[in-house]
Amino acid sequence: MRVILLLLLGSTCATAPAHGTWSDRTLRAAEDGVLCAHRVPAASCVLDHPELAADFKRAGDWCGEHSVPESQCLICHPDLTFDPLPALTSTADVRWLTNDGAAVGPLPALHVTGKVTVVDFYADWCAPCRKVDRHLFTLSNARNDLAVRKLNVVSWETALAKEHLRDVPTLPFLVVYARDGREVKRVSGFDLAALDAALAEASR
Repeated sequence: MRVILLLLLGSTCATAPAHGTWSDRTLRAAEDGVLCAHRVPAASCVLDHPELAADFKRAGDWCGEHSVPESQCLICHPDLTFDPLPALTSTADVRWLTNDGAAVGPLPALHVTGKVTVVDFYADWCAPCRKVDRHLFTLSNARNDLAVRKLNVVSWETALAKEHLRDVPTLPFLVVYARDGREVKRVSGFDLAALDAALAEASR
């Protein structure tokens, strides 16, 4: 069986049955940039708004061990952050090609002619993926020769995951192409130094 979600996020929790899956409700609430004293989006914090707990439980997004949504459990997922991402400028070339795990075909076809291109496999439940977003969004705002193409894996069982991630152990997973379409490097896991090195090589 594929590496389970809790391992992907470096969970410190001991047993999987006490934990749930991630819904996108917390991240949607994070878009306004307002965090509460518990360091989660204020509008969705169940400690401040206990009436929301039932909705998260119905969605399967619940950490039974700590009595908060799995998507808000900073004990299980210490890498999780809801700090607002940089706003993308009108010139930033960042596009979402699939939000539901649909297959996208051969990756080289996603390369943007004349640009260094990063194909970014991510998931809403992947805390390190959000850190990669912060880095790539900042770079995209500053560089007109960079294109980022984002692919939401959703889960390891989607058509996209089966198409391209059979041998990938963890997210984020990024494929970097040079301006001429040549594949430069594949980066698996949260490694900004490796990503920056690949971007530098692709820019030569």
